[in-house]
Amino acid sequence: MLSIGVISQKGGVGKSTTARLIAVNSALAELDTKIIDLDIQQGTCTAWNSRRMQNNITPHISVEQFPSVRAAIKKSSGYDLVIFDGSPHATKQTLEVSQVANLIVIPSGTSLDDLEPSILLCHELKSKGVNRDKIYILLSKVGSSEVELNEAKEYLQRSGYNHFKNYIPEKTAIRRALDSGRCANETDYKSVNETVQKAVDEIANKIGEMV
Repeated sequence: MLSIGVISQKGGVGKSTTARLIAVNSALAELDTKIIDLDIQQGTCTAWNSRRMQNNITPHISVEQFPSVRAAIKKSSGYDLVIFDGSPHATKQTLEVSQVANLIVIPSGTSLDDLEPSILLCHELKSKGVNRDKIYILLSKVGSSEVELNEAKEYLQRSGYNHFKNYIPEKTAIRRALDSGRCANETDYKSVNETVQKAVDEIANKIGEMV
């Protein structure tokens, strides 16, 4: 079983959006995929999956809430890929996810308010013995400014940590898709889907390397 941890110490940076995107596209690639929703208070992925099932959107995704990483692992054997959607501000849980995951994805916005905590989280994980080679930052909720995007990429380059070249944009179309139980590349707009597809393809290539 392969596992991906989608984590952040901040809320609102696109963590659940990323987890859902990876899950849907992994299922399309015929991987038996499950999302572990560790945010038992908000349950964003769980509520999203209810909308997906109500609208009979395929591929169908398995989503289950768990209070701990240990409990999730015990009941998730048999899946090809497990995606942990971590709870924000859960320092201990975040470390536990990072220790068991084969790949760690940290979504971050392009502002320093988001980038700096993301790099601090990378430092923290590294100091706790997590292999930095499996940590990747993904720019998410990226606005229309090329200058801001390039500055964010330069910041990540200087940090020395791995980051994906592609990104998830900030679009109303994505929010509306999520509201109906779809993921970020299942919107009604081809151009949005193509941009997001580049990001998920890059993540899929990393999964392929893990296999």
